[in-house]
Amino acid sequence: MQTKGLTDKSRLNKIELAILILAATVTITFVSTSSPLYPFNPWNDANCFFTIGRGIIHGLVPYRDLFDHKGPVIYFVYALAALISEKSFLGVWILECISASIFAVFSWKTVKLLTEPSAYDIALMPLFLGVIYTCKMFNFGGNAEELFFPLLTVALYFGLKAIVKGDGLPTNIEAFICGLITAVLFWVKYTFLGFIAGFCLYIICLAVKRKDFKRLWSLIWRFLVGFLSFSVLVITYFAATGSLSSLIEVYYYINFFSYTGETRTNIFTQIPVIKNIYFSLSALIVTGINYPSFFVFLLLTLISPFFVDKKVRKKTIILFSLTFVLATGFIFTRSLAMYYYAYFLSYCFCLSIIPIIKGFARIRKASKDNPRFISTLLAGVLVVFYGLSIFLCKNMYLIFKPKDFLAQYRMAETINETPDAKILTYSVMDEGFYTAAGLLPSSRFFGAGKNLETTYPEMLEQQDRLIEEGYFDYIVTEYYCDKEWDNYVLIQEEVDPYIDFTGEGVKIGFKLYKRA
Repeated sequence: MQTKGLTDKSRLNKIELAILILAATVTITFVSTSSPLYPFNPWNDANCFFTIGRGIIHGLVPYRDLFDHKGPVIYFVYALAALISEKSFLGVWILECISASIFAVFSWKTVKLLTEPSAYDIALMPLFLGVIYTCKMFNFGGNAEELFFPLLTVALYFGLKAIVKGDGLPTNIEAFICGLITAVLFWVKYTFLGFIAGFCLYIICLAVKRKDFKRLWSLIWRFLVGFLSFSVLVITYFAATGSLSSLIEVYYYINFFSYTGETRTNIFTQIPVIKNIYFSLSALIVTGINYPSFFVFLLLTLISPFFVDKKVRKKTIILFSLTFVLATGFIFTRSLAMYYYAYFLSYCFCLSIIPIIKGFARIRKASKDNPRFISTLLAGVLVVFYGLSIFLCKNMYLIFKPKDFLAQYRMAETINETPDAKILTYSVMDEGFYTAAGLLPSSRFFGAGKNLETTYPEMLEQQDRLIEEGYFDYIVTEYYCDKEWDNYVLIQEEVDPYIDFTGEGVKIGFKLYKRA
């Protein structure tokens, strides 16, 4: 039985759109090292993606010619960025601004859908974005989690809008868009699909309960059309380049059977279902301890359904619980939990704004004498705290620095003394040395997929063989690498200041070897 829904109040006016897009763009510009305000993005993950993206626009194929184990879509996205600028992260910055703007717009639409904010409450959004994107899990910017979690905010909005309107099921066009979103996430990382699994389960159960099989089938086939229309493009690319076998070998076989991570052994990890619950809960707890802002957002998000209208509260709790539990379970499927994995859960943190808006409403109601003054004061305080969040971003040590502040560019000067030099990053992931020198890798195993060295020995074997043959003109290693070669001599050492994902200042160093 369907219940009478509430009014959909989520439509945004032009002023709201302008504020949200401006807030997202300003935030990313000041906190992401891909921005023109920074000399370079020094994160190895982003540089591996960018190197492969640059390779794509020059005819190289992921997996077959340049090895890494992420999904192909992240490389295509970086190839698009390389078309904008191959020598800098300008294109990545533009894509980050678009991604953050989508997140901002659909976050505020979700908030308006479930509550009634005042005209002043939109001042929350810059601070909200500032805290989300200055979380240390964001690191230097440009990782897959950051670029793609806004897609789930869109899907979450579709699900909640269907509940608010009383029908409970998304429209046909929304089913098609969700199919597209699922395909994109599937070809980026399998672990991104938990939310979609929960969303689909919710829709199927609701339609079956109503015995509305005709509508269910209508949604299913549109969802599949969306999924397949994008997936066919990906498969066609690899088929046309004769590299389907490489796609299957790396993205399927290696990810499932070689990329296992470390093993935590205790009584909880020995029981199949309990193991997954233990991994998820322990990862959330550790993340909350290490990143207080994440913990606050998570807590406010978990209680937010209890602040929505009673007419839609039950369905909201069911949808949120199913999607959040499965999203968390998929993300933490292994014992190895990288610090940025939980960042993907930011898709639902827009719900954390609802309890705050309810609190602001009570404050305004309590100040009967001059509620407008209180609203203006609150908005001003929020703007000040937004500026403070940007100022305290861990990446500020790099802002406005020249390019030669970084070892990548100082070493690039040496490397470029040899025309068309062949270089290799050995025992260290690509930190941007190829891009800084304006070169592409000359071997398949160029310095990505470092976590696979023990489970995929072919990588090191090929690198060692080519080094022994003197194939490379230069080799870049980390500063503490004790590997030495008879046919290469150490010619340069560089050490830079570096603030890692913990927010701690450390030193990062590199060595440059030249073929003797």
